[in-house]
Amino acid sequence: MENITGFIGRDREVKAILEALVAGGNVLVKGRPGVGKSAIIRQTFQQAQERGAVCVLVDDRNTKAMALSLLEQLHKALGLVVPGEMLGPRLKAKAKREGGLTWNDLSRTMLRLPVMDAANVIVATMRKQLVWVFVEGLEVGPQKAELFTRMIEVGLMAAAIDDSNRRTRISKMAWRFQTTVELKPLTIEQSEQITRNWLEQRPIRFTDERTKDRFINHVARDSGGIPAAIRGMLETASMEEEVTPAKARTFDHGAGVTYLDMTPLIVLALVVAIAGRYISRGLGETDMLVLSGVASALFMGLRFFMYQMRAR
Repeated sequence: MENITGFIGRDREVKAILEALVAGGNVLVKGRPGVGKSAIIRQTFQQAQERGAVCVLVDDRNTKAMALSLLEQLHKALGLVVPGEMLGPRLKAKAKREGGLTWNDLSRTMLRLPVMDAANVIVATMRKQLVWVFVEGLEVGPQKAELFTRMIEVGLMAAAIDDSNRRTRISKMAWRFQTTVELKPLTIEQSEQITRNWLEQRPIRFTDERTKDRFINHVARDSGGIPAAIRGMLETASMEEEVTPAKARTFDHGAGVTYLDMTPLIVLALVVAIAGRYISRGLGETDMLVLSGVASALFMGLRFFMYQMRAR
């Protein structure tokens, strides 16, 4: 059931991602938080595997755990390229005797590697054959960003990113993505279908059918078409013993909230403050000049902090 909230109505986007990868390009999947980017990445990963492509999936773990997961996936698909100096005498002898090593043989050694040494093994292994890398989220720290930059140089990547992301280290990778797939919120009809599918598999008790219909309509509209919001509202409702008409319209979720961008209004206010300053000079209005100067200083300070927040 978890897959339905992310995949309904997304076949076109999955097809676009696969076509771009087949053509030899990298793909950036953008959209609001909770819109289903990670779900699309996972679904495309599964379809790529079914097509026979060599694929790895990068989920949201700390850097060390992520590197270890990549090493295990690559070893299963291709066999790791591990420099001899990283292996002890026992493993070297076993590799020579048996013609290779299993993941159980290598896991302890790989676990002990520093992240950058693990990255070297990952990149060296990816050079053996073209690998498609599916990244559930590019909202990452410097070490992960550095690893992804090296991986995209030797493989192909489809990665999800929030459309509000402004991190400098991520923007430096942006030019490597030839194709961008924008995920839009689901339609009301799709959201209603998701809700009905959920209720069929996980029934919730309603006082009557009319209350159930009201609840479905409320979820479809107040979720804003965001799958994470739909799922959150449904899970909250499922904890109720019975959903009454009074409760049916009270459920909400933060992922479905749309925030208004105040930047244009702030810029307009700054322009008015600067204009007022020059007008006050021309009219000789001292009080107006002082107020305009203070307003301009406040807006300039606010602008500085806005840029600082965007850079993070």
